[in-house]
Amino acid sequence: MTGLSKKPIGRILISNDDGIDAIGINILREIAVGLSDDVWVIAPSDNRSGASRSITLRSDVVIDQLGPKTFQCSGTPSDCMIFGMAEILDQPPDLVLTGINHGMNVADDILYSGTVAGAMEAALLGVPAIALSQRHGRDDPTDYAASRIYGDRVIRHILQLGIPSRTVMNVNFPKSNPAEIKGLKPAHLDRHKLGDVIIKGASPNHYRLGPLNSASETSDGSDRAVLNDGWISLTPLMMDVTAHAMLDQLPVLDLSEIT
Repeated sequence: MTGLSKKPIGRILISNDDGIDAIGINILREIAVGLSDDVWVIAPSDNRSGASRSITLRSDVVIDQLGPKTFQCSGTPSDCMIFGMAEILDQPPDLVLTGINHGMNVADDILYSGTVAGAMEAALLGVPAIALSQRHGRDDPTDYAASRIYGDRVIRHILQLGIPSRTVMNVNFPKSNPAEIKGLKPAHLDRHKLGDVIIKGASPNHYRLGPLNSASETSDGSDRAVLNDGWISLTPLMMDVTAHAMLDQLPVLDLSEIT
């Protein structure tokens, strides 16, 4: 990741699913300011982790300005993209960055992730998007050392490669000592979900989701395996979820031939 262009990128829009006050989004803003002189933030007013690609229907979405180019949205990460670009920005951004998520977004988790969903909504709207997450990132700024140090270089490297239409680049930073991180490595999505732990609430018929029951084994070349080995993982995600291999094998059923 050497010899990367330091040319300003243009307008950047930032969002997340951990909320406007999250540590990760503030670190991402710091990184973005080094990439562009036109950085906007439109993020959920509260934590929307696990919101996936949900959007708000049958109720109003409220967007409040908190400061220069900084807004909070009562809705989901996808709402932030939809309403932010339609009602707040006077022109589309050149790049959308989401995160930096509190914890990794890998394997089956990307189907739940609001951080990934916000980037996907941007891709649907024709804007290149990168989702960034920090493994074991919590409420301590030191947890984000890897993403803070390497975020700029990773983003510039991805932009230099180019982001195809309707594709999201999903980046996960390991918790490793930054000096020991080997670099950025492409990886496929792992498979790790075995089930969920259900916790009974204090009242009858009340339940909560507990920790994910996850497989400890990783598949070679997967995002979790790459992170375990001290690399930053990079996984391109497509909006087309068609099972093309199966589609090519499915026969056509002509109802007129059924007796």
